[in-house]
Amino acid sequence: MSVVRRWDDRPTAQRSSSGFTLFELIIVIVLVGLLFLVASWRLLPLRGDAEAAHVATTVGAMRSALGLEVAERIVDDSLESAAELQGSNPVALLGRAPANYIGEVDSANSADIPAGSWYFHRATGELRYRVRFPRYLARPAPGESVDLSWKVRLRYLDHDDDGHYDPRMDELRGIALEALDNPIWLDPDQHIPEALEQP
Repeated sequence: MSVVRRWDDRPTAQRSSSGFTLFELIIVIVLVGLLFLVASWRLLPLRGDAEAAHVATTVGAMRSALGLEVAERIVDDSLESAAELQGSNPVALLGRAPANYIGEVDSANSADIPAGSWYFHRATGELRYRVRFPRYLARPAPGESVDLSWKVRLRYLDHDDDGHYDPRMDELRGIALEALDNPIWLDPDQHIPEALEQP
């Protein structure tokens, strides 16, 4: 009889369980929860920063398109023909409207306009943006929707001091897409706790 044992006859050492103990599982859950809280505390206010960047980029594109339209009218005719652009919809000058542009509306009823949308208000001749995260504005209105507004306006020297552009009397200087008393966006690095405290 052979004295060499086969590999399956050799005694095996007692193996320990390789799973988590209940204590280790609790520690992992607590650490993951803390990481999530720290990340959300730092990242959530950046939503306002991203929205502000989107608004600035879109308005910049419209201002560029308006400038090109004015230059084209000056070359083709004169600066006076560009006066027709006052109060017009600047989105019409873009090659492609923003994806979140819902069109021209007659009423800016809060229920009709979704947050994060651009629209042109016909009654006032204003381009508007309904803010998705108003809590990141310097003057948020609690519980109310906030609209930022711009309007295509003439820049001219009002020689007759009547407050209206008269091509016979006044000197046209240009056309601009002007912001209308819009609140500024908070700096996320300086206002993280305040922004998170608001609902």
